[in-house]
Amino acid sequence: MGKLKVTNPWYVGVVSGMASYIDSAAIVSNGTALVIYQKAIGITSADIGVLSGVLTLCIAIGAFLGGRLGDRLGRRKVFIATMAMIVLGSLMLAFGEVFVVLLAGTMFVGLATGADLPVSLATIAEAANDNNRGKIIGLSNLLWLVGISTT
Repeated sequence: MGKLKVTNPWYVGVVSGMASYIDSAAIVSNGTALVIYQKAIGITSADIGVLSGVLTLCIAIGAFLGGRLGDRLGRRKVFIATMAMIVLGSLMLAFGEVFVVLLAGTMFVGLATGADLPVSLATIAEAANDNNRGKIIGLSNLLWLVGISTT
């Protein structure tokens, strides 16, 4: 008979909390970079407003769908897919020179950051016990703030 591998809840918390770090860094850097490079990439203030609104809408849609997808497809699969979407969206935002590419990149980043939040928090909640659940969720929140600060 095989032994059941028990995962350290703090390890799960750090890995899942890094999703919060990446999410907050991606969200903050998106708006900041657009304003800083506005003239270089040739977008207007209205374009930045549209991109910011689309980002917010896509985060909400991603959060609405992410938990359900995590339950149906598996949290690990959804988590990996969202990280891949963040990378793809970030590359589009970094190298896109036309509004359509920036819009698509913003949508990818928004959907992914929204979807991985409920998945990562549910993963923490499952791995933790009653004694450390709040502390590990707090660590995830702290990593979210560190992501904002470092960006």
